[in-house]
This record gives sequence, structure tokens and C-alpha cells, in this order.
Amino acid sequence: MKRGFKTWAEKKSEQLRLAVRVPVHGCLPAITLAQHLELIVVSPDQLPDIPPVVLNELLVMNPDRWSAVTIPVDGKAVIVHNTRHAPCRQESNLMHEIAHVLCGHKGATVQCSGVLPWAFRTYNKDQEDEAKWLGACLQIPRTGLIWAIGKQMTDLAIAEFFGASEALVKFRRNTTGVDIQRRRLAQVL
Repeated sequence: MKRGFKTWAEKKSEQLRLAVRVPVHGCLPAITLAQHLELIVVSPDQLPDIPPVVLNELLVMNPDRWSAVTIPVDGKAVIVHNTRHAPCRQESNLMHEIAHVLCGHKGATVQCSGVLPWAFRTYNKDQEDEAKWLGACLQIPRTGLIWAIGKQMTDLAIAEFFGASEALVKFRRNTTGVDIQRRRLAQVL
């Protein structure tokens, strides 16, 4: 990640919350953010002309093999997401795709594998790392994490408040340093 990216991501998360009139520590649903950014969010069954065999493969036979993808259509970003995932996973998937859009990432190159409907795509590690970090900030901002911990919320309660998984709460707690900061503050007081 570029120097300063993590700080930028936290600030961007707060700015976007303020833009949609959500407190900087509050829950910002991905669909609300997508609408604010004028992104289109659909499930595969809402795509026109998708062959039934492909739809069956995506949503019935192998829903665990994909999460979401952003496709440019007529100058707009369209996010196609997996509605078979748990709601907290869908939220994470959408925030990850929104992060790609906010970062101005170029889409991956997709090549047909010869076995429909699966394809291979290129992978840009730096872009994926940025989208992972920014997506997590969008879902659980550092200020929100500090607020929730201050309210003595459990990881489960924090996850439920932000529509996230407990794994994401733990990831944010471990990578933001909020627990270390609170311990140091408690020692001073």
C-alpha cells in the first residue's frame, strides 16, 4: 500500500459518513453508500440475458466460488454481488467493491477458462490490499470501533451494530491498534 493510504482510508470513511448524514462512528450500510455514490448494485438474477445454466452455477451449484464484481456499463459502475452469502459477508463484499471504485482501480482482465461459467482473472495485489483495507474502514471505521469499545460492546455486539462478521471486528481491532491505545491510556490515568 502507498504511504499514507491507511490514514486516507480512515478519513475517507468519516467523510462519506458525514456526506450521507451518518455519525462518524455510526453504521453506514453498503447499499446506502452505493446509492450516494450512484453505483448500481444487482444480483446475478437481475442481469439481462444471463443464461439459466450460468445463473444456476453462480447461485445454486457453486455460490462459494465468488463474492462480487464491478462491471462498467454505459459509464456507470455496476456491482454484481452474491446474494447467497450471509448478510454480513454481502456487506463486506459490497464495501470491498465500493472501495475499488473509490480508489479508481482498473478492473481485472478476465479470460475464459474454457469451462463455463468460470473464468480466470488477473490479480493486482496492491489494488486488492487497498480495497481490503478501505472496505474494512468503510464497514467499521476506527472512530466507530473506539466508540463501541468505549460503550463496552462485545465483539458480537460490534459486529451486529456494523452488519459485520466477528472476524472483521477482530481484524479491525488487531490492525488499528485501538486496544493498545486504550491500555496505554488506562495506565496513564
